[in-house]
Amino acid sequence: MLKMKQLFSKVLSPTDIEHRLAVPSEILWAFELDEVDRAADFEVKDIAGKKWQFRCSTRKKDFHPKPVVSKGWRRFVKDKRLQVGDKVVLYKDDVEGDSSFRIKTMKKVFKLFGEDVWLES
Repeated sequence: MLKMKQLFSKVLSPTDIEHRLAVPSEILWAFELDEVDRAADFEVKDIAGKKWQFRCSTRKKDFHPKPVVSKGWRRFVKDKRLQVGDKVVLYKDDVEGDSSFRIKTMKKVFKLFGEDVWLES
């Protein structure tokens, strides 16, 4: 059985929905960025097992890299019918030498005792 390490979880903003997914700099270790292009293409499986091709890239000439997922992201958003306020969770298989990724999408369904309750979508 594979162990999954959660890389990040994010409630989607308008920019995430309309353009590209901003991701935390702290997860750049999970990608093998090309030194020149400052980018890496990677494959992600959703909970249904469908494979998606994404690209993570950073600014080339800036101290703060501001990583984003761009290539393939908008198609994913459209296919999953994601909206502002929905959540994505990205995981990496925690197996030595394995660099496969998984993604989960969630929608907020209601609040219970002041806490948001999410449902996988």
